[in-house]
Amino acid sequence: MFELGSSKLPIIAVAGGSGFVGTHLRRKLSSEFRFRALTRSTNVANNNCQRHSTEWVKCDLYSLPQVTKALKGCRYGIYLVHSMAPSSRLLQANFKDLDLLLADNFIRAAEEAGLEHVVYLSGIMPDEPKEQLSSHLKSRLEVESVLRSRNVKVTVLRAGIIFGPGGSSFSILINLVRRLPIMIFPSWTQSMTQSIDINDICRAFRLSLKKEYFKGKTYDLSGHKAMSYMGLVRCVAKKMGRSLISFSIPYNFFFFSKHWLSLLGGVPLALAEPLQKSLIHDLRAKPNDLSREIEAGLTDFDRSLELSLDSDGSPKVNPRSETQKKDMVELQQECRVRSVQRMPLPLGWNSQQVAQEYSEWLSRKFVGIIAAKNIDGGKICFYFFNRWLLLELTPTPYSISNLKRSAFYISDGLLMKQVEPKARFEFRLFPESNCLIAAIHGYAPMLPWRIYSCTQAVLHLAVMRSFSRHLKRNNVILKQ
Repeated sequence: MFELGSSKLPIIAVAGGSGFVGTHLRRKLSSEFRFRALTRSTNVANNNCQRHSTEWVKCDLYSLPQVTKALKGCRYGIYLVHSMAPSSRLLQANFKDLDLLLADNFIRAAEEAGLEHVVYLSGIMPDEPKEQLSSHLKSRLEVESVLRSRNVKVTVLRAGIIFGPGGSSFSILINLVRRLPIMIFPSWTQSMTQSIDINDICRAFRLSLKKEYFKGKTYDLSGHKAMSYMGLVRCVAKKMGRSLISFSIPYNFFFFSKHWLSLLGGVPLALAEPLQKSLIHDLRAKPNDLSREIEAGLTDFDRSLELSLDSDGSPKVNPRSETQKKDMVELQQECRVRSVQRMPLPLGWNSQQVAQEYSEWLSRKFVGIIAAKNIDGGKICFYFFNRWLLLELTPTPYSISNLKRSAFYISDGLLMKQVEPKARFEFRLFPESNCLIAAIHGYAPMLPWRIYSCTQAVLHLAVMRSFSRHLKRNNVILKQ
């Protein structure tokens, strides 16, 4: 695909290469590796053209064929994706379900493309049962599990708050100190956390990729001294020379605190809420060989703070901030829809059975109004009053004979616009988690957007939730 620097350097495929961690990794490791960074953003690809030994490939991470093609020829992979940023004008989904789908796409593609090794940046986990973890940490654990479900060696690096230019958690912390002379600390701020500098994260990645001994294991990354979030805020305020009046209350007040974290921390609410709820746990790194290896030369707290701030005490600019604004404008103009729902998986079912059951159930549910017909070749057609074709689903070549994934192009019908790339509908199974994902990607409605968003979009979500309840009842019957 490309040649930058020495052609003998191994190529690393990077998902999430334009973000905070990805940008620093490519810059720090560009003399030892070549990078193929995957992005859905034309703006990112154009702005970063061939910097830091990087080739940019425009790629929809929700498309398994596209990701597989992009990974061909790479030796290693770095996975940095978290799905809290919008990817369509309308997004009907929970971030946990999006993370599950994206991680499964990447590791399936990595296996198909013959990658030797993948490194994933996760979060530090508390010593608590999985059932008690926040949604954010449960999702990180689930992604770890999915990445390790294939025949590719996977190394997991777990980190707490990362100090550095552009880091979301770091920016929240600094902006709170800058903007609030008086601060109320809810009880969740008394839990312990551990920060680390982005430069030390890069060193840990380098060791994981270069040294065979560290491959395929899980490592907590220790950095600065562990302290409570409340202590961290006070420490930062002191280092920045800010006077801070504060007092504690014995309540979490999640609803209110997530809003002031978002408003004053300068990050979207969708990001502030899961980050906040993760901090109810004590998140301290456990000792391990990799942490001991990077201990000599760790960036201390004061130096880390200095490197991450401008001269006026503001967080240095996120490298993605400008392109994110342009991407949001494009998403609004494209008028596409992504809808992803997690559902129970009936015992012993495969994806083809789920797809068939969906069409038959829909006909029963809306008897006389909507009729679903299965046509030779695997097509499913949905008719209105048995006369007008609403939507036609055509199997994609990639999903033929795949019992864990049935994928279709939304190829025709009165309710859709013909667009490129084609809209897709899929059922994907995760038997190890007893669940399946039903998803629509890139759908362009024929109805005017305002009408669609308050009619067809609402109806679709209601139908999928009803089908989920139907599968749950089926599962209960099968188990009895």
